Amino acid sequence: MLITVPMALALAFGGPHYMAALAIIGVGGGLFLANPKAFILVFLTLIAMRNFVAGGDRITIGGFDFDLGGLVNVLATGIGFVYFLVLWKNPFKGRSLTVPYGAFLGLFAVSMAWAPEDRWSSRFVTRLAAPFFTYLIISDMLDRKMVRQVITAIYASSIVPIIYGFYQWATGQGNDVTEGYVRVNSSFFHPAHFSMYLTFLFCLAYAEFLDDARTNRGLRLIYIGMLVALEISTYTRISWLAMLVCWVYLSWVYKKRSYLVAGGLLGAFGLVAFGRGIVSRMEDAGAVFQTGAEVYDLNTSVGWRLYFWDELQRRFWEHQWLGHGAGSSVMLGVELFGQEAAPHNGYLRVAYETGWLGVAFFAWVLLTMMWQGFRLIRRRRAGTLAMVSHVYVTMTLTYVMLNATDNILEYYEVAIYQWAILSLVEYNNVRAARAGYIEEASFEADVVVESDEIKDVAEQIRADEAAAAEAEAARTLAGR
Repeated sequence: MLITVPMALALAFGGPHYMAALAIIGVGGGLFLANPKAFILVFLTLIAMRNFVAGGDRITIGGFDFDLGGLVNVLATGIGFVYFLVLWKNPFKGRSLTVPYGAFLGLFAVSMAWAPEDRWSSRFVTRLAAPFFTYLIISDMLDRKMVRQVITAIYASSIVPIIYGFYQWATGQGNDVTEGYVRVNSSFFHPAHFSMYLTFLFCLAYAEFLDDARTNRGLRLIYIGMLVALEISTYTRISWLAMLVCWVYLSWVYKKRSYLVAGGLLGAFGLVAFGRGIVSRMEDAGAVFQTGAEVYDLNTSVGWRLYFWDELQRRFWEHQWLGHGAGSSVMLGVELFGQEAAPHNGYLRVAYETGWLGVAFFAWVLLTMMWQGFRLIRRRRAGTLAMVSHVYVTMTLTYVMLNATDNILEYYEVAIYQWAILSLVEYNNVRAARAGYIEEASFEADVVVESDEIKDVAEQIRADEAAAAEAEAARTLAGR
């Protein structure tokens, strides 16, 4: 009754869009209260399809203007407040990012006081908060079984985006023509969102493919091939580079040097045979710098970025310590281009909106991410237990790269997967610390880990080390 009656009233007096919005909140909230684990798994499965489901329809209520997909981050943020404030959960215990990211997020929230516009400042702060709260909730629920369930949910979430992406590719649909290219965006708002999502999926799928403990390697290889094909069809250059870095890193740490050679030869052949569009897309970037007059050509994706970035750097010094306030870079885009535009550079955005203090907090966040990813894998090169850490390291490297030319800071529908994997990494690190394999961090001191979990980790470590020794002996014998 609490859900059905308000939905009926929303349909009668507001229309189907209002009813759908209320349904998302009502059903999501009901599922969360009934079974929080089920909610998180469903949430991860559906979030990649939010634009596909919402269809981009917008709702205007007073000063608020949003689409149905935008309710996802509001829902995640609201549930985060309920989970940790109402249920009195401790968001600091066992979580490496709570303090640094809390300081980073808190600074943006405070900067709303001097931001030039309320709607964009509140929107960006909420977008920063949504994946963070999801990470807090997932990490609080994790157990051995759910680790695999989260990974399965991530794979399940890719079914519709992949199928829809190939449909767009086959029918010539997708994003509006951009500099002569029809770019596939699938269920995402923009091809850049989709390409980043595909890169994160590639990091996970390729690491599992290289893990000798995984089965169905043929199917995994087909899945990886589909991700690469769709990545190419997005025509997003920075994501191409990020996927390449992930491939090289994972092939190297799993000691699959032959994969580097084979993949390089296959890529070179494909580039020559079918890569005219790829080459042209890459040449477009270089052509901008041929003459000084063309550098700020606002009709090219590189030109308008350079113009925007130059203005951000120039005006940064006006408020260099605390910045111009959350969302202010978008308002600068309105001034420069006559429409709302984000700067497509996370570092310059942080600097412009929150000053040197924000830059320091952001560096703290990124360094903590990398440290947490390397804690376990610095003891060995590969292994089943370390697989998730390798995935997270590649995701973080991708995150660092993508922030240089795009708006991944506010693409919560992409960032949320990195945060989900981080929760798995921290869970493995805590268990490894309890087993005496790595040092214990101060924020892990009060985390309770069952004795059978510690035993399982110790056994997995011994099995991984034995497998690594056996593989090394086989390679040595083959070399002789």
